[in-house]
Amino acid sequence: MDSNTPLLRVTAFSAAALLVLTACGDNGDDDTDVDEGNGADVETDETEDDAEAGDDAEAGDDGDAEAGEGDGEELTVALFGEEPYSWLDEESGEPTGATIAVAEEIFGERMGYDLNIVEEPEWGNLIPGLAAGQWDVVSAGMSINEERCAEAAFGEPELVYTTAFLVEEGNSEGLETFEDLEGSDLDVIALSGAVESGWMDEMDIDHDTVDNAQDGIDFVEGGAADVFALTAASLEAMAGDIDGLEVTESFEHELSVGAHTFRLEDEEMVEEFNENLDELMDSGEYLDLVSEFGFSEDQMPPSGLTAQELCEEDPEELADEYLED
Repeated sequence: MDSNTPLLRVTAFSAAALLVLTACGDNGDDDTDVDEGNGADVETDETEDDAEAGDDAEAGDDGDAEAGEGDGEELTVALFGEEPYSWLDEESGEPTGATIAVAEEIFGERMGYDLNIVEEPEWGNLIPGLAAGQWDVVSAGMSINEERCAEAAFGEPELVYTTAFLVEEGNSEGLETFEDLEGSDLDVIALSGAVESGWMDEMDIDHDTVDNAQDGIDFVEGGAADVFALTAASLEAMAGDIDGLEVTESFEHELSVGAHTFRLEDEEMVEEFNENLDELMDSGEYLDLVSEFGFSEDQMPPSGLTAQELCEEDPEELADEYLED
C-alpha cells in the first residue's frame, strides 16, 4: 500500500494519539499485591464457637465454608474496548460485555477474588501487559492459536467466532471471503495482532492495521479505507446501524475460538477457572450470561474441543473435524 495514502496518514495520527492515551491510561506499577493485613486472614478474639457460628452463617444452611482460591485477594483483569465482548459503558463507565459477565461470575462470585477491571486501548498490548504483570487475566474473548499459546495460557474454549467485512453500503465489490481480497487494489485494514490480520498475512493480502476496533470503523466511515475485517459479532454490535455502511454476511475462514487468557505460570488459576467454566457450561448458566450480549447456542464451542488442540494442532485439520457441517 502506498505510504502516502490518506489511510496511512490517518493511521500515523491515530497511532500518535493512542500513544498519548496509553501513556495517560498507564496503570503505573499496577501492583496487585493485597495488603497482608486483609481482615479475612487476621485472627480475632472471638471464641471458637463464635467463629464457627460466623463461618456457618456466611456459608449458608449447609455450613460449607469452603472458599475459592481468591479469598478476597485482588485480581486485575484487562478488557479491550470491543463490543460485545468487553468494553466500558459510555454512560456509567463500568465494565460490561459477555466475557466480563463470565469473569465476574467465575473470578468474583465463585473463586472469591476482588476484581480490579482495567481497559487496555491497544489490542497488541494485551499479552505483553499480561507477561509484564500489569494484569493477571485478559478478558477480551481472545482467539486461541499456536502463536499466542507460546506467550500465554488459555482457559478452555468459550465462544466460536466468524468473520465479516465492514464496507460501504451496497458492497459494490461483492466481497464475501478473504479470497475476494486476493489481488485487489482495495485499501484493507484489520486489527493489529488479530487473527484476521494473521490470515491475510498468510494469504499475502496487502493490508494495514489499526490498534483498536473503533479506528477501523472510523476509517471505513471516513473513506480512508475500503474494508475492515473483524469478527462478525463485533462489527454488527459496533457498526451495524451506521448509515452508509454495511456488514457483510459472516463466514468461517478457520476455526476461531475465544477464551480467557492467563500468564503461562498461573497453572493452578487456569485449572480452577476451567473447573468453574465447565460447571457453567454443563448447567446452561454460561449461555444465560452471554446471551444478554447477543450470543446464542450457535456460538458455543463444539463438544470435545480443547484449548490444547487449538494450541497444538493444525488449524485446517481442526476446521475439517469440527466445522464439517
